[in-house]
Amino acid sequence: MNQSSDTSTVVKKGNVNKCPSCGAQLGAFVSSCQSCGHEITDVEANRSITTLVSRLEEVEREVDEKGLTGRRREQTIVERRARVIRDFPVPNSREDLQQLLYFIQPKLIESVKPDPNTEDWRAKFNEVVSRAKNAYKNDSSALAEFEEIEASLSTPLSTGLAIRAKRNPLFVALLVGITLLGLVGLVGSMMERSKERQCEEKYTAGALAEKERLEKLYAQVDQDYKGKRYTEAVANASKLVWEYTEPCKVDDAAASKGVWDEKRIQISALIQKGIEIDAAEKEAAANRELAEKQADADRELAAKQAEAQKETELARIATEKERARIAEVRRKELDKKW
Repeated sequence: MNQSSDTSTVVKKGNVNKCPSCGAQLGAFVSSCQSCGHEITDVEANRSITTLVSRLEEVEREVDEKGLTGRRREQTIVERRARVIRDFPVPNSREDLQQLLYFIQPKLIESVKPDPNTEDWRAKFNEVVSRAKNAYKNDSSALAEFEEIEASLSTPLSTGLAIRAKRNPLFVALLVGITLLGLVGLVGSMMERSKERQCEEKYTAGALAEKERLEKLYAQVDQDYKGKRYTEAVANASKLVWEYTEPCKVDDAAASKGVWDEKRIQISALIQKGIEIDAAEKEAAANRELAEKQADADRELAAKQAEAQKETELARIATEKERARIAEVRRKELDKKW
């Protein structure tokens, strides 16, 4: 077997970074040596701000070379600078991170004429400050400085309004107008709410009185109905109408009116049925009375007819007896003659 083929070959790739001060091995993306504390400064990164400024100026030259003017030129420059800002690499060294933070900070402060790429600078600032806090995580004074830089970008409301007013004087007038309208609306809303509350309280008392009135009237209608005083019952039933309302309780009043309309319809139907039953009973009684009178008349007539027939029969019998007597007398007289 070939000995050379059995020998393992070690291939080394990449670079090993060492501290220039103590020679200790450095990890990737470190900003200081963990062994001796020596700060690692990337020579290329020191030129990061210069490179960024140069690239931004180059964008403007490229746009001018295309002959763009006016608003189109400004829009194109803003769009291209946005890509440059957002794609610009963040350095690793602490010194370069600090320099880049101080370079970006003024572009984020509210001003009368703000940077057109403010939002792009803000995105890059957040990226840089996050990297810087990680690089200085053991340096409390540096972290405090970063916090101060971030706090400086939080513009107070009054300052922001003042800047907007300088940018556009109409903004102040508009803001004052909105404020006044808001105050007027608030006062109007409070007054309206107070009126509504008073209206609701008034309706509560009025609705209670209206309910008591109708319940009392309903009881009277029920008594008239049961006492068969239908004329009074009908007259009072027609008054069972909910009449009370207030502008703030139109729906509630309509609901109460519907309830009492239904009660009026029901009691009116009962009264009408009672009237019909009473009329039927009276008609039946009258018919019975008439029938009885007719029967009495018929019986009286029959009795008279029977009496007349009896008298007629008696008269006939008497006549026949008289005739028989006369005949007997005549017969006897004839017998005597013979």
